[in-house]
Amino acid sequence: MTANRNASRASNAVLPGFAALLLMGTCLATTAARAEDVVPEISASVIGTYQSPSDSRANDEASLRPEIWVAVPVAGIGGKIHAHLEATTSPRVDGVSTYLGDANANVGTATNGAGHGRVQISELYYEFGGEGLSINVGLLDTTAFLDASAFQGDEHTQFMNATLVHNATIEFPDYTLGFAASTEGDGFMPGVTVVVGGSNGLGDNASHSYPDLFDMRSTGRGVFAAAELGWAIPALGDEGAARLGVWTNTADHAYLDGSSGTPDNKGVYGTLEGTALDLGWSLRAGLADKDVSPADWFLGAALQHKFGEKVTAGIGITETGLSSDASGPGFDDSTEAELYVKYDVIPHVSLTPSVQWIRNPGFDSSDTVIDKDNWIVGFRIGLDV
Repeated sequence: MTANRNASRASNAVLPGFAALLLMGTCLATTAARAEDVVPEISASVIGTYQSPSDSRANDEASLRPEIWVAVPVAGIGGKIHAHLEATTSPRVDGVSTYLGDANANVGTATNGAGHGRVQISELYYEFGGEGLSINVGLLDTTAFLDASAFQGDEHTQFMNATLVHNATIEFPDYTLGFAASTEGDGFMPGVTVVVGGSNGLGDNASHSYPDLFDMRSTGRGVFAAAELGWAIPALGDEGAARLGVWTNTADHAYLDGSSGTPDNKGVYGTLEGTALDLGWSLRAGLADKDVSPADWFLGAALQHKFGEKVTAGIGITETGLSSDASGPGFDDSTEAELYVKYDVIPHVSLTPSVQWIRNPGFDSSDTVIDKDNWIVGFRIGLDV
């Protein structure tokens, strides 16, 4: 109890400190930027969601997620300071997010060690570079640099299901300290992205506190590292692209078959996408180490079509294979699908009804905790400025 209280106090003490540093840095950089008539870039969004499942054991759940992004040019040395302020309401203990965790990638992205929603600084980093090279150092969202997709990568405006946002086999850390470097491709030469950071991000540690991000020597922790090659393929349409990546997470993992040892996790992944007849399409695939990762393999596909100026529809399906070392009675591969229709009511305001089907959530096919076949009706309202 004392340790938890101390961790909570540390978190509460550090967050205002980070906020003060952010405010100070933003003010100084803004002053310097104004000296050269450079205007800081500021954007914000508020996402509200409501979901109702077919199984009465999981209750309906509403959530709210406001966010602010600031990019301040730094005069003299160049580059930009990026900051991302985020808040979420508390996930409902007996709600959709508890029983069907993949159903809403907007829920619980900013919580404290007790699982309650809070306001937090999710990203704070310095970006610099030039001539086709970008380097980012600080508190990062690793998913912002890897496994990108034009049609299934943004839970704010596209699919809400987490497996239709990112490849389910990649063991991404939460917001973590690290760096990301990327180069632009040219013709047959691919663009290259390299990301290195802590294996345990802000939401991966029990306390969800900022001091733990700097504790790199704790037993069991390691490094998340990934490298990705990306090619633009005009022959596949406006969004034509191919990406191929490898990754590793060197934190201690337990063997799924009970063998002794603490091995790393690792994997490969790829994305292929394009447009045809105004229809955007995207394919994803991935493999992880079946000795330690319950998600052994992954396949996903999505389609997106825009109807006029105001309506966009998308449909997608994913299959996540369960490792043979974790299989057994009551466990099986997981299938997830979603259909959404986004309507832009007025500029900056959108409404998105959706329906999802999740089979064997969390690989559970037993029907004991939650139905192995679940339907989730959802609604999202988005405001961006």
